[in-house]
Formats: sequence, structure tokens, C-alpha cells
Amino acid sequence: MAFAAILTVGQLKHTEEHPASREFFIAGNYIMREAAKTGQLIKEFNPNRVKLPEERIKGNGTSVLTLTV
Repeated sequence: MAFAAILTVGQLKHTEEHPASREFFIAGNYIMREAAKTGQLIKEFNPNRVKLPEERIKGNGTSVLTLTV
């Protein structure tokens, strides 16, 4: 069986604490909780050690990473 992995790097327009960004993080946390309930979640991706591209470090918004396998 073959697997494909896709790493997506995005930039929110606002900081993580901004009300406009809060909904994004609430939805993401909900999805992860639901995925964990299935018993099929292999591992939750933690982007804390990921080196971001230089253009993602600049700016006011929060960088967001997703990993899909």
C-alpha cells in the first residue's frame, strides 16, 4: 500500500489570540477530538519544532501547518 503526505503552510491574517482567528483554532481542536474518538488516529502532528520558511515568519499573522497522510 502506498501513502502520500502533504504538508501545507499557511498564514492567518491575524494573531492566534485575535477573535477572527479563534474560530479556526476551535474548529481544528474539535476535529482532532472527533478523529481521536474513531480509534484510527495514528498521531497528532505537533508543528512546534518545524522550521518555517522565512516568508512565513514575517508579518502579523499566525503561521499554520497541516500534515495530511
